[in-house]
Amino acid sequence: MNILLDALPLNRITTGVSRYVRNLYLELEKLSGVNVNYFSGRSCDTTMPLEIEASHWIKKTAKTRSLPAPALFGLHSVGWMSYERRLRRYAKFNEFDVYHETGHIPAAIKGVPQIFTIYDLSLMKYRETHPRARVWFSDVFFNRRMKYATHIITISEFVRSEICDELHIDREEVTSIPLAPCPFFFPREKEQAGAVIESMGLPKEYILFVGTLEPRKNLSLLFKALSVCEHDIPIVLSGWKGWGDHMEFKPNRTNRFQNRIFTTGHVNEEALACLYSSALALVFPSIYEGFGLPVIEAMACGCPVICSNAASLPEVAGDAALLIDPFRKEDLAEAMDRVAGDKALREDLARKGLSRAAGFSWEETARQTLEVFRSVTGQS
Repeated sequence: MNILLDALPLNRITTGVSRYVRNLYLELEKLSGVNVNYFSGRSCDTTMPLEIEASHWIKKTAKTRSLPAPALFGLHSVGWMSYERRLRRYAKFNEFDVYHETGHIPAAIKGVPQIFTIYDLSLMKYRETHPRARVWFSDVFFNRRMKYATHIITISEFVRSEICDELHIDREEVTSIPLAPCPFFFPREKEQAGAVIESMGLPKEYILFVGTLEPRKNLSLLFKALSVCEHDIPIVLSGWKGWGDHMEFKPNRTNRFQNRIFTTGHVNEEALACLYSSALALVFPSIYEGFGLPVIEAMACGCPVICSNAASLPEVAGDAALLIDPFRKEDLAEAMDRVAGDKALREDLARKGLSRAAGFSWEETARQTLEVFRSVTGQS
């Protein structure tokens, strides 16, 4: 199986999409007969790109995003069409069994079957939670490029149903393959995690949020819930500032939540595993997720989970989390109070979470993905 991969996500900060591509292909490379070609848009390599330095990428992205929306849309559009042109040229003079598109738009390429991974339909269903330039880009390119996709992979049965209903695609043309926690996520010893938490200047007890700080994550509900919580537990927000004015993430502008909200920015995987392992709970009130990797990562670290009962999250969490209505601050406040005040509940959720997380593996995700590739290409 000779695979040509859109490796652009691997040249970005490690968040959901890049974590998916890296972990999936680390496992695919282990399978017999699999050869991966990582196409960056300018060159192609048979070895996976190294993880980038996060702070440099964040600074570079912040400068780009400061441009007006029309300029961003133009740059993105020109860049994508240039990528497609180079991709077609490269594929023409090399033999590949399948092309795997891991970005957000299928590529305009013929002559090789294209597997397109769709993570969610938020750009269609929750347009207001994305930057305007991103929405415009999707409006212009998504439908025009869908005809080039031979088969679709998605990451939950919830999104699979949405794709079939919203895009009017037969269920046989869409395969759901769940994600998994990176093997790096497992419970850290109390002393080890505590030393990391102390070095970051964080409180010993806290409730954790992990994810890009942007509107879709519904952090406004978390702050509203804090105002009615009985317990005075601090909140730690871990993740880079994706987009938005972020006024609500600056508690020093008001005394209302002073000394109760801490931000870490983007952290490496070791620090993140320690954050999960030390937290009283992960709170994940997102209004829409295609999968919700932080939920299963937290569980793998023995961290109790409170998450929304919306979109894919009940499918991922099963009975191992406290589910809340993402539009009711009272629900979230009650769940946080329960977890903060009940050690037995935390231990029960941690035990269930570890069992739940053990049911997901990147080895199985890779095996199922290769099955799709073989089915589409007619290989046994």
